[in-house]
Amino acid sequence: MLVKVVAVQSLLGRKLSLEEKIHIFRQRPDFVCLSEYCLIDESIRDFVRAAMMAKENLRYLEELSQEFSTILIGGSIVEAEGDSLFNSSYLIARGKIMGRYRKLNPVSGELERGILPGDKIFTTIIDDIKIGILICADALNIGLFEILGQSNVDIIFIPTTSPYRPSESKSEKHKRDNDIYLKGAEISMAYVVKTCAVGNLFGKPRQGRSLIAAPWGIMNRVNYYSEMTPSILTAVLDIEELRDFRDKRRLQSAATKSPEMPTLYMDRARRGARRAPSE
Repeated sequence: MLVKVVAVQSLLGRKLSLEEKIHIFRQRPDFVCLSEYCLIDESIRDFVRAAMMAKENLRYLEELSQEFSTILIGGSIVEAEGDSLFNSSYLIARGKIMGRYRKLNPVSGELERGILPGDKIFTTIIDDIKIGILICADALNIGLFEILGQSNVDIIFIPTTSPYRPSESKSEKHKRDNDIYLKGAEISMAYVVKTCAVGNLFGKPRQGRSLIAAPWGIMNRVNYYSEMTPSILTAVLDIEELRDFRDKRRLQSAATKSPEMPTLYMDRARRGARRAPSE
């Protein structure tokens, strides 16, 4: 089973242009993933104001999913529940909301601005593909990749915003992404689609290091020289290949973790071989 995924690295606070929509539509994607806080523009100075736009933003995401006739991972929006604020990502299939994930590990800046952590992992099966969603700093918790791997997730989507680090070299950027996202793909034995944003969030610049990874390596990533500009990444994922890889890895792991069984039978075989001549 082949599925096409698109990671849309867009400018924060700006809705997709007609040109971008046409480009995405022509890809005929099965899944489209937007970035974290994708609809927060520079006029919004706090999460309370962002939450006031939650219904409008969610309506836009529903319409976008319908336009593309696809499954949309709607980046993330801020929403309120009573007096609480959450960083939430919605899964929308052809205009219909199928589920919601709330970020489990808000960073200090989010906590200071009122964002509370969610309370559960999100997975779902859609079109016979099991997916999970994490948001940005959730990826720093390697245990979440382990849990999603135990659930046999096929694709993990990770809407993200990354702080701009002007002094960081290309090799340093790639090493960090490999240490976090490629390692996450290896541990979960799932495809990982990380979608970043560009522009400013609350006055601080962000860099786009979107990528698509498999457990065996990076499949596609934004060029180092394009990390400050909008970009659209595409990859075709072979779900059967992934599942076959996962099954083989688990068999190898089981054999490695249980050496006492082969040793026991080998010892019995040796004893039988020594007895054979006298019997």
